[in-house]
Amino acid sequence: MNTTFVPVEWPDLAPQIISRYITLGDRDGLSVHILEALPDTNNHPSTSYPLILLLHGFPELAYSWRKVLVPLANAHSGYRVVAPDLRGFGRTTTKVGPGSASQVQYEDALSSFHMLNIMEDVSSLVQALGYSSVTMLVGHDFGSFLAGHCVIAYPELFASVVFMSAPFEGINFPKAISRDIDDGTKERSRASLVSDIATALAALRPPRKHYTSYFSSPSANADMLGQGRKALNDFLSGYFYMKSGAWHGNSAHPLPSAFSASPSITELAKDLAALPEYYVMPLHESMPEVISRHSRTDARDTTSKYEDVAESVYAAEFARTGFQGGLNYFRSILSPPPPQRIAQLRALAERRVEVPAAFISGARDWGVYQAPGAERKMREVVCSREGGKQGMDKEDFVVIEGAGHWVQQEAPRRVVQELVRFLGKVKDL
Repeated sequence: MNTTFVPVEWPDLAPQIISRYITLGDRDGLSVHILEALPDTNNHPSTSYPLILLLHGFPELAYSWRKVLVPLANAHSGYRVVAPDLRGFGRTTTKVGPGSASQVQYEDALSSFHMLNIMEDVSSLVQALGYSSVTMLVGHDFGSFLAGHCVIAYPELFASVVFMSAPFEGINFPKAISRDIDDGTKERSRASLVSDIATALAALRPPRKHYTSYFSSPSANADMLGQGRKALNDFLSGYFYMKSGAWHGNSAHPLPSAFSASPSITELAKDLAALPEYYVMPLHESMPEVISRHSRTDARDTTSKYEDVAESVYAAEFARTGFQGGLNYFRSILSPPPPQRIAQLRALAERRVEVPAAFISGARDWGVYQAPGAERKMREVVCSREGGKQGMDKEDFVVIEGAGHWVQQEAPRRVVQELVRFLGKVKDL
């Protein structure tokens, strides 16, 4: 493991936040860029403080946690708080792959971006930081999905977990299908389900498609980058705005099929069509076209200077790297698992989250309800605790009024308050 202290010059980083790189020799030479904070003015990394790890989502970076790093580090008796750029994002690079190490091509092997491989990146990073345990793992957006995989695979490594903005439904590998995995039935069944939903959405009037299918397409990266920096800036600015608590279309609530034991494909498609168009899109539009159309017709509130600064950081980074690294996460989720991962997936699907768990989201975040019934399954089935007690404590399922999908950036003080409260609870267990 090699550590390089070469700071990234991103604006609005508190002096207490350190930027550096850690090379993971056992992970194909992955050089992980991290932001970290330690208590007060202690700017020398030390394992004497318990570790908190923060995992970002899409299209985001370690920078997404800039508002919570220092307050968390100063909580209680002090923590070491680390937020990495995940594989395929930002300043994190690998020696493997064509072209620039920071640019990921659509044709690259999806096995590198399978959630189990990224999970192993996280485990390796923890060890490289000098720790044998993590006090709290926090994941936002698909970082929530990643965090769930981590705590299921390594319950001895992660003492607690907080899912943010995306409920974790467990590792999906149905027993009835897994029996036939060796002859390819599982791949056909998964493809059939995705195809059936896509067909039902396309049959609606007007015809629709799911955003994950779009993000998995060969054109998505080029579409989102656009023609020049202004197009990219406009897209990201509009995308962040539409998924925030400020946009009028984000009046989030459970969909009717969430209360059905077995909704039909047709019922599910009609429900999904009620979601905002950044989730279920017009069939023949790209995501930038969706955002642009709404930007022209919606009365947009004036964003604050702080939000403008954040948008400029994201735009600069994605202009440099492209979006394909992050888009490959969606491709991997919708693709058959790599053959070498099948046995591992089968074993992990038998497990549940056994460490203390919490959930935090904005009350105006449709991400909580985009998969009907997901939040209930997470609370009542997936999360279990010592002694066989099922479910997530009521006070640990937190929705923050006024906030949307970017909850740690929209309502950082409240997020910190809830994380610190949960940390205190975990310490007392």
